[in-house]
Amino acid sequence: MLATAAGAPAGGGPAEDHRVRGWTIAAQLCSQCHVIDRAAQPGEFVGPAFLRVANMPSTTGPALAVFLQSHHDRMPSLRLDRDELDAVIDYILSLKGPQPHIREPGTFTERP
Repeated sequence: MLATAAGAPAGGGPAEDHRVRGWTIAAQLCSQCHVIDRAAQPGEFVGPAFLRVANMPSTTGPALAVFLQSHHDRMPSLRLDRDELDAVIDYILSLKGPQPHIREPGTFTERP
């Protein structure tokens, strides 16, 4: 079983537990190339932040399922079982929606 780390979303029922499992899988398999949390992280990442992916208009559960099961040149092929895949998708989709003010690195935005 995968261990839950300190930055995981807090638990709160079966749906939330599934998202926590998705975060745990993403932390172990994706975090070297992607920022997987809402907060910015230091370092350089070759893949898009999960927050950005979640908020793309084209991002849906089925679209993520197809993407994560397809081969990509700059991304390793993942071997996730159906429950693991669904957990990662649920976690990414949980990032969708209104966000607190987030400044992109290298930009300046004045707050009202």
